[in-house]
Amino acid sequence: MGNRQKLLSFLFSQLILVLMVSNHSNAMGLKLGYYHKTCPNAESIISKTTYRFISRAPTLAAPLLRMHFHDCFVRGCDGSVLLNSTKTNISEKDAIPNQSLRGYHVIDAVKSAVEEACPGVVSCADILALVARDSVSMIHGPYWKVPLGRRDGRVSILNEVFAELPAPFANITQLKQMFAAKGLNTKDLVVLSGGHTIGTSHCLGFTNRLYNFTGKGDTDPSMDPNYMVKLKQKCKPRDTTTLVEMDPGSFKTFDEAYYTLVAKRRGLFQSDSALLDDPGTKAYVILQASTHGSTFAKDFAESMVKMGQVGVLTGNQGEIRKHCALLSMAGTGFPGFIIVFGLLAFIGSTNAQLQINFYAKSCPKAEKIISDYVKEHIPNAPSLAASFIRMHFHDCFVRGCDGSVLLNSTNGQSPEKNAVPNQTLRGFDFIDRVKSLVEAECPGIVSCADILTLVARDSIVTVGGPFWQVPTGRRDGVISNVTEANNNIPSPFSNFTTLRTLFNNQGLDTNDLVLLSGAHTIGIAHCPAFSRRLYNSTGPGGVDPTLDSEYAANLKTNKCTTPNDNTTIVEMDPGSRKTFDLSYYTLLTKRRGLFNSDAALTTDSTSLGLINQLLSSPQSFFYAQFAKSMEKMGRINVKTGSQGEIRKQCALINS
Repeated sequence: MGNRQKLLSFLFSQLILVLMVSNHSNAMGLKLGYYHKTCPNAESIISKTTYRFISRAPTLAAPLLRMHFHDCFVRGCDGSVLLNSTKTNISEKDAIPNQSLRGYHVIDAVKSAVEEACPGVVSCADILALVARDSVSMIHGPYWKVPLGRRDGRVSILNEVFAELPAPFANITQLKQMFAAKGLNTKDLVVLSGGHTIGTSHCLGFTNRLYNFTGKGDTDPSMDPNYMVKLKQKCKPRDTTTLVEMDPGSFKTFDEAYYTLVAKRRGLFQSDSALLDDPGTKAYVILQASTHGSTFAKDFAESMVKMGQVGVLTGNQGEIRKHCALLSMAGTGFPGFIIVFGLLAFIGSTNAQLQINFYAKSCPKAEKIISDYVKEHIPNAPSLAASFIRMHFHDCFVRGCDGSVLLNSTNGQSPEKNAVPNQTLRGFDFIDRVKSLVEAECPGIVSCADILTLVARDSIVTVGGPFWQVPTGRRDGVISNVTEANNNIPSPFSNFTTLRTLFNNQGLDTNDLVLLSGAHTIGIAHCPAFSRRLYNSTGPGGVDPTLDSEYAANLKTNKCTTPNDNTTIVEMDPGSRKTFDLSYYTLLTKRRGLFNSDAALTTDSTSLGLINQLLSSPQSFFYAQFAKSMEKMGRINVKTGSQGEIRKQCALINS
């Protein structure tokens, strides 16, 4: 075993030890009066400071309660929702569901008061749990005991919010699954939904129910039509600023009125009306509506205690932050953390050398040369933009973003370029011309891997798509294998499980899968990539039942007229294939995704939730999220430093 393998083996063994110790410390649990000795006045200070704010602005109770809920559903109740973004990470706080949260100033004020009394003792996670409880109690809601001892998490990632946090568009199956994943049952779901008895929502959270419920300009039939008329008077299509009461006439009072509204089909969100679609949740709604909330206060208190223990960090896990929005610079006091950090740093060291403007000194005109050539030629052949982003994607998924997809065959090896998924790629000659221009300016400096990454980005921008930062410094790989391409590039025939596995293998998550699939909003496909859905899905002549029948008939009549058509090309986003927009996701909701892999995105609750989120948000939101996923993909297993080489010609390894 080599030294590197030995070191990795040791580090992984230490990581396992760390996780075992962590799980043990977590099992110690929380307890009432945790700060009795270390900070005896903590709970009193928190209550008094909270009252100072709530007495002046009682509407803050709802967002503070919601903040605690949003925190607990992402990485557990660890205060990660409070962390600010940094130059290298976009945090939970900046995710769309959290951008309407208010009350961070309350948490900061409480933290300052507690720190003055007991520096470095009380966690932000415990403060948030107590502030949420005290806020609700101060507007005459229920009171519950809060076991304490949480530690603050050190990780906060924007994309995890969409995967973990129940969306206002969720159906009952999705809601039950997401709550069950946190150890919460169906009763907890319907009880905690009662928190909607206070607070407001932006129109964006429900206007799809008013104007475009199934993508055809229709309304949600599950909503009371009289209520819908009133909502339309407040919210016009694409209104992103107007606020609407979640519990009209009672939104400042913590009572059972929410259940009365849901029973009358006047729940504001789809997730509210979904409570009528399950026998258990419906029975609870009817019980509270008919008995004036006879058990609601007691039930809510019990479920809040239960939710407040989801995924907590205790013992030596995490840290105690000095400022709730910032990680502490000091160590955690847990020796294992140094080991884990060292392991992550070691594993990630190969791509650490990527940086913005890597060629600023060695080839200062490089990026401009590339951009100018793209801007000059892509407008004359805009369909190439789809080819380049696909080429970049196919490159990164095989041996990382190292330009190996560009290599020609040699006497001894058949390269990625010859793999079935890559035989329809176009634009290799374009990359070669760009490389020639850059080589004339700075011989042997700029890699083909960086050129491909920049051409993909600049092409999308040229056709009106989003811009994203491209850190450079990649080196070119010297290995290109046809079999690896066939095994690692996601197939158009893949189901969701296969897609998720292939993406996870590259360090990408479900959100990245959905967002990067959005590139299908531009481009074309040959019939063999999907014709089995038309002619042989369920046996000879069987049409895929997950494909809209009208769309299938149109494809069979006007496009791929025979099962053996190998030449006809079809738009992946009919009527909009030259425009980088959201229409691809609209097609998915209509069962008109061209590939099996497109249809698969609607079979998973997390991916479907993000699709609905994208469709109910401004296009700029899609652009921003797509850009982040592209930046992330562009770092997959890159070669830097002295690894690989800088090819003189992109199709040939240096001799």
